[in-house]
Amino acid sequence: MKSLIKRSLVVLGCATMGVFSSCTDLDEEVYSDYTDKNFPTTPEQYAALTGPVYVAAQKFFDNNFYDLQETSTDEVVVPTRGGDWFDGGKWRAMHFHTWTPSHELMRNSWDWGFNAIGTANRVLKQLETAPESDNKRQTIAEVKTMRAWYYFNMMDAFGNIPVVTTFDDNAAAPKQMPRAEVFAFITSELEENLENLTEEVSPTTYGRPTKWMAHTLLAKLYLNAEVYAGQPQWDKVVEHTDAVINSGKYALESNYFDMFKANNGPQNREPIFSIPFDAVKAKGNLLYNKVLHYAHRNTYGLTTNPWNGWTTTPNFFNLFADEDIRKQQWLFGQQYNASGDPLIYNGVNVVLDPYFFPAFDVGGEDDLGRLAGARNVKYQPDENAVNYNANNDVVIFRYADVLLMKAEAILRGSSLGSAGEALSLVNQIRDRASNSNPDFRYTAANLTLQSIYNERGREFALEMTRRTDMIRFGRFEDEILFKPANPGETYKRIFPIPATALASNPNLVQNPGY
Repeated sequence: MKSLIKRSLVVLGCATMGVFSSCTDLDEEVYSDYTDKNFPTTPEQYAALTGPVYVAAQKFFDNNFYDLQETSTDEVVVPTRGGDWFDGGKWRAMHFHTWTPSHELMRNSWDWGFNAIGTANRVLKQLETAPESDNKRQTIAEVKTMRAWYYFNMMDAFGNIPVVTTFDDNAAAPKQMPRAEVFAFITSELEENLENLTEEVSPTTYGRPTKWMAHTLLAKLYLNAEVYAGQPQWDKVVEHTDAVINSGKYALESNYFDMFKANNGPQNREPIFSIPFDAVKAKGNLLYNKVLHYAHRNTYGLTTNPWNGWTTTPNFFNLFADEDIRKQQWLFGQQYNASGDPLIYNGVNVVLDPYFFPAFDVGGEDDLGRLAGARNVKYQPDENAVNYNANNDVVIFRYADVLLMKAEAILRGSSLGSAGEALSLVNQIRDRASNSNPDFRYTAANLTLQSIYNERGREFALEMTRRTDMIRFGRFEDEILFKPANPGETYKRIFPIPATALASNPNLVQNPGY
């Protein structure tokens, strides 16, 4: 079923880009040239029209937005390994928080987000004159919700940004809106479109916004309302998380790792919104290549050598107790091949050391620098990957986050829940992480906001939540491995507007501090 969904997504994207015949031989009318004479009428035709909006989401790996969110945190360090992974110093700048408006990750991330927003605006313009129907109303709501998600990502990263809701090549260059106004726009856009989004959770709606995806995004926005708009809104967090919880549509996976396997998909009960990937038809999931040692090719039966780059910091690794099932997402210590024999690379035994970081440049020797750091394999390395492209869908929102967001909002002061309820919510996560070991549970005495912060780190490692969490908890300026504490640089909680964007739009103003 998953492969059919992925194939459908790619076909829909190809259809709207005028290359339908090169992607499939199905005899369907193409809606890339949308006119009054060929209005879409069926759900399939509406999906074909909107395909590029979803294809754009798959580009967040290629265009560095994932890298931007992860490599600025304590979750990820990308050390230079002799001549490997220097890459013009871009990973060093991310770790030390010395990025500039000219940094590659700033430029590519900005371009990804605003190109996707432009695509959504173009599709909405095409839909304007279509006859009124339930399909039209639902499709517009879905596209606006996707656009709201893109705007959320851009606002979270860059703060004061332009908001454009029309598609007009001749329009004047847009001006920025204050972050609080962008926040208000996104939340109102989502709330206005809730009633037209589907409540169905099925293979048909997989990879598209549902009412529950919008509620989850709203909860995440309100969880960070104090950061984004200067005013906490904890009750709103509980209202929207309750909508998801009370829907009965989702549940925690009994096996934490099932939702990250190479064949993950709509059969998983926990993901609320995922971006589908396919090794051939929907390329771009390259994550396992970033983290695995070269020799792990022989552990996982891969057809290409991984790139031996990303690892985690010792302090983040130390968040995971040995009895925590989630510690299994880290590769460390002696590594083995597929037959169970010790893994050897160039005559050197592959023993990964989570703590060997003598300097940011850890050296290129096989028995030292190239073995430094624990590696994350939460997303199962895919033996069926093609030219580095894996089949794992990327989970954006999931039910565990809903539970922990509600618990945090209660502990921070929401009037809509009790401390006992927060404790129960967090212990659902702890029970799964420990095979229901009662000694692993929090008690009323030791469940604190610090507990929530640490639990979120363990639960959502490499899921693009850590930077936002660090900022909300006031921890983004903490010492991170080689980066000293920088308490006077809170302006770096938002990234600089890229120099290329400033050059192309004279109405943009650089963020303070840069």
